Amino acid sequence: MKEEKIAASIDKIAQRAIASRLTAGMAVRAELGGSMLFEGAYGNAFDTATRRDPMTASTKFDIASLTKLFTTTSALRLATLGEIDIDMKLCDIEAMSRLALGFPLAEKAFASITTRMLMTHSSGLHYWYPFYAARNARPLPAARVLDRSAASGDLFASVLEEMLEQFPLGSGTVYSDINYMLLGKIIEGISGLPLEKALCVLVSRPLDLADTGYRPGRGPFAATEFGNGIEEKMVADLGLSYSGWRPADLAIEGEPDDGNCHYFFHDVAGHAGVFSTIQDACALGRLYLAPEARAGFIAPELAAEARTDHGGGRGLGFQLGELYPRGGFGHTGFTGTYLYLHKASGLALAIFANRLHVEEPRNINELRREIANTVIEALGIS
Repeated sequence: MKEEKIAASIDKIAQRAIASRLTAGMAVRAELGGSMLFEGAYGNAFDTATRRDPMTASTKFDIASLTKLFTTTSALRLATLGEIDIDMKLCDIEAMSRLALGFPLAEKAFASITTRMLMTHSSGLHYWYPFYAARNARPLPAARVLDRSAASGDLFASVLEEMLEQFPLGSGTVYSDINYMLLGKIIEGISGLPLEKALCVLVSRPLDLADTGYRPGRGPFAATEFGNGIEEKMVADLGLSYSGWRPADLAIEGEPDDGNCHYFFHDVAGHAGVFSTIQDACALGRLYLAPEARAGFIAPELAAEARTDHGGGRGLGFQLGELYPRGGFGHTGFTGTYLYLHKASGLALAIFANRLHVEEPRNINELRREIANTVIEALGIS
């Protein structure tokens, strides 16, 4: 009966959201104790006047900032293996020390920031900066590994220095993509692998996440924006300009929507770029709901810290607060993705909506909360 009630309620909510053009389509999966409770797909993955592809439960999404949870998991895996101390200053990590060499503002910042601070967004770094539109910007080589012999000439550090000139290091909790760009660099430096391969070796392959990774070769995909109109305005607001935007009349499909990830990092970055499905998102969630089921994969104390509020509603990678009712935790993605986890009950809920693939994209947090609360209430979670 609970399953039927949940299915009927989610169907009603989803159809209303699609009819009002809050999103073009949705895929939803709920698991309880690792077993599927509900799975459904609604609307269209690609929706234009000349093409309509129905959404399916196996549609791959550009998960945007949900990428940060996979980057977090890579870092915590390395910490569990003893290859990194998350409380070590960045300047004491060889790859990062070399990266900042010759850039005084970056060197100073790295002397005060730890890996933990990157994951809890307490580093003081500015929330966002268009690396691709910076004065010194040019594309990085594809599948790049940190240049350990000439890091002082590294473009990333050069633009980071430029950003720190305009936006000096602050304090407190500030959600920042820059934190996870740096965490991606740490993972590359410690593992000796390009980030794309590191994710596969450290997370996707051992957890059997067959549909999760960077640069997906095959769909079906959920489309996102028509061009990068939202970021175009953000860049203009900073007084910067960029001439390489994707066409405004074509829907983005199979590529990251995020500008820094696509234009600067060639689709592979620590803060964005991963594609995944609702099944794989729930599978990642199970790692933090029941880490004992994968004993030794991530140290229990690190898994516990990941879901604990370290200030400002931030755990290690995860977010807590009103968007995650009943003491839950999870993360959102700008493209419309959302993962909700509830430790005590073992509930994992993935809501993937292609909310940017409409005429006028809007905030969908109320939709996320409504579905989460519907499932929570049906299960009697207090």
